[in-house]
Amino acid sequence: MEGMEKKTREEAEGLLKEWAEFLELDTGRKLFDDIIEELTGPVMKNRLNFNFDTEEFSYQLIKPVSGHEIVTIKECDFNSKKSLQRYKDNEGIDQAIKTISTYTDLSIEEVMQLKDRDINRINAVVMGFLAQIAPGKKS
Repeated sequence: MEGMEKKTREEAEGLLKEWAEFLELDTGRKLFDDIIEELTGPVMKNRLNFNFDTEEFSYQLIKPVSGHEIVTIKECDFNSKKSLQRYKDNEGIDQAIKTISTYTDLSIEEVMQLKDRDINRINAVVMGFLAQIAPGKKS
């Protein structure tokens, strides 16, 4: 991912909208504006990319953990969501850790080593593009 030429803000925002449209998301939501704001920087620096063939995001961590420099972020299936169910009513850190682990190729122990900026960006991808936590919310 590094070594590629840096994108402009407009190019990065355009890519984020293109990815959202490909995934059939409503880009008119207030939530999507927040997602764009959070993810423009990593897209500009080629640290966040989307593969149209696999429908997976790849994110280059600011600080690698356990040998992971690149994290794959992908949709989960019902089996994975079932394992998240027991964390449903827990709005705390345990739910966030389990959610990131479920949507990425990181173990719970590795997620616990992530730095705040990486956590925020991974959460933005998961909540904005994959989990669609608030699909109808317009603010």
